[in-house]
Amino acid sequence: MSKLDFDLDGKPLGMTRAKSSTLPADMTDGRQNGQPALTLALGEGKTALPPSQAVIVAAGGGKRLYPMTKDRPKCMLEVGPNPILVHQIRALRTVGVETIHVVTGHGESVVRTACDQLGVEGLAFSRNEDYRTTNSLFSLGCAAVHSDPGGLLVLNSDVMFHPYLLRRLLDDSRENVLLADFASRLCEEEMKIQVNVDNRITTISKQIDPLGAQAENLGVLKVGPEAGRRMLELARQPFEQHQLCWIPDSINALLAELEFFALGTGALPWIEIDYLHDLERARSEILPAIEALDLK
Repeated sequence: MSKLDFDLDGKPLGMTRAKSSTLPADMTDGRQNGQPALTLALGEGKTALPPSQAVIVAAGGGKRLYPMTKDRPKCMLEVGPNPILVHQIRALRTVGVETIHVVTGHGESVVRTACDQLGVEGLAFSRNEDYRTTNSLFSLGCAAVHSDPGGLLVLNSDVMFHPYLLRRLLDDSRENVLLADFASRLCEEEMKIQVNVDNRITTISKQIDPLGAQAENLGVLKVGPEAGRRMLELARQPFEQHQLCWIPDSINALLAELEFFALGTGALPWIEIDYLHDLERARSEILPAIEALDLK
């Protein structure tokens, strides 16, 4: 793990964008109440069935990483010996997810070839034919999936994260929960979150004033059966009726009727890969940090 300098809030110094977290285990976990240390205990009193299926939205072109993404989506860029997508698939299988739906678009053949070479059962593919003109919510609607009694996991394909974050998410007793970084230095670009005192989400949007937000959305979400059904309905509206662009837009649309919560990433490393410097940091810092934290 790369040595970093930290300020008094446990945030890395010298970062220009809040795209990742590599906080050491003795720092604050970023929860709103500022409780110290990382809690890795599994959820207690859990009654709901865990999701047995996941959707990875991987249709976009990754234009900000061109020309590396000329013939492939950014999820097929390597971090270490494997593409980002392969890291996600292996993390999902580690926590027992049986069926993984990958929504493709740009560079579909590259994605399918890499997945075929994995030799993993339970992979399914759908294609967003309109990937050039649509965003993540429309891609979600293209997935050949339904919300079963265990609900659904939904992932953006450009996020590297420690697999234990998925375990914490699945073991959270609440139905609708997304991973969030409460220590992130928020700017205009981030998908920002506002929460109340129990970390129930009140708003999620890029348009939130960074000074009025409490956390950054990672793009890793667990939804129960009702929220999953409602989100898929919104995602599958006819193209000409689509007024929502991003998966978080559908969360905002449902907040008046359903509760969604933010679960802090704590000290576990992650990064969203949008730009070349994100990719370089994923390779030089985040992957080594993930490999250094051997959590069972």
